[in-house]
Amino acid sequence: MFRLIAALALFLFIVNVTIAAEKQIVCAKYRKDYGWSSGYRVEATIIKGVELNKATVTFNYKPISTYVVIFWDKGQASIIELDFPILTGVGQPGEDQKGRKWKISKSSICF
Repeated sequence: MFRLIAALALFLFIVNVTIAAEKQIVCAKYRKDYGWSSGYRVEATIIKGVELNKATVTFNYKPISTYVVIFWDKGQASIIELDFPILTGVGQPGEDQKGRKWKISKSSICF
């Protein structure tokens, strides 16, 4: 229930123009037991931790880190902290709230 409320609050706050966030189409893959998932071409919100903390009214995120937020469905979101602050065309490593490893890229080719 808390995740649903947090995701809803985040969504409502991100659409507010006062938040410094960028929407972008990305290719997202997550680590499976053996290898990587297929790529998912999805819209994501790129946001700094300081803004994410404001949006969620928490201190759960590192202020200077860059996060990729992917809304999969109502109440379902992945919040992925990138290892590096800039999203590129090459699979950028990151980790979500559950410890799952991800590769996120700006690439238009997603497989």
